[in-house]
Amino acid sequence: MMTKKLSMSTILLAALLPFGANAAEAVATFDIDKMTCAGCRYIVKQSMNSVEGVQDVEVSYKQRRAIVTYDDTLADPQAIAAASAANGYPATMVQGDQ
Repeated sequence: MMTKKLSMSTILLAALLPFGANAAEAVATFDIDKMTCAGCRYIVKQSMNSVEGVQDVEVSYKQRRAIVTYDDTLADPQAIAAASAANGYPATMVQGDQ
């Protein structure tokens, strides 16, 4: 009888817990200002990667653009842009899921 109650409790608890299905992968593209050398790319990438929920950052010095993949339950484009701007490289979202 105890095993049956434990099993039912486990099933109910599992049903009530949030699943990863609530998390959504989003992608945003940013124009990056003030990039004057290829080394700036590293700073922008590290800045954006420091935001919780950011999964991948690809920065092009030639295009002065960053493409960021992130978990939209943990991060948002404003926070990602702010992280870059805080390190001297203002970022403006030009395309994104939000």
